[in-house]
Amino acid sequence: MIGENMHSYATDSNERKIVPLYIAGVSVFAAWGLNRVLGAMQFTVPWWIDAPSVIGFYGLFYAIFNRYLWRWRILHAIGVLKIPDLNGTWNGYIASSFDEHTKRHDATLTISQNWTQTSIILEANYSKSSSVIAAIIIENPNSIVLSYEYLNEPTPDAKDTMHTHRGTARLTIQSNRKVLEGEYYTGRDRLNFGILNFKRT
Repeated sequence: MIGENMHSYATDSNERKIVPLYIAGVSVFAAWGLNRVLGAMQFTVPWWIDAPSVIGFYGLFYAIFNRYLWRWRILHAIGVLKIPDLNGTWNGYIASSFDEHTKRHDATLTISQNWTQTSIILEANYSKSSSVIAAIIIENPNSIVLSYEYLNEPTPDAKDTMHTHRGTARLTIQSNRKVLEGEYYTGRDRLNFGILNFKRT
């Protein structure tokens, strides 16, 4: 699931140091294999095509990995990758200090993600918020944290008291990868805080 306006996200996983080395190794092997195949075919290519072949393979393999391969469960099962795949639609609710947490307001969280970028959009009855920065902390594998700053914009039919503002959310990813729960707080203009709870659909 790849969305528009995606931005980079930080992580404390060391896989972003290790995986590029693997990709580089595969790229060198692929370039060597291509050279052997072309040599066997007695096909000579100009130096300016042959020379950047390793870089070309690296760029291609990195793009494929970043978009698709990082989601392979086998790579997560054997411990090569630890960043969780949060792509999808999460339905749940918000309980806000605005009404003293007495009501649960329906909300939908839509996450688009690849290995290096993400977009987190929360839609409620009268507003929509979009992430601007984010981080996934995996220090505790059984309690991974998704933390992000967002920009919230009210819908045209929202109350006059609602206006554009910034806020921060911190969500814990349960071990089954099907529940996100945590809290949020807004900037000084609103000074609201509350509870967030979502289940992956």
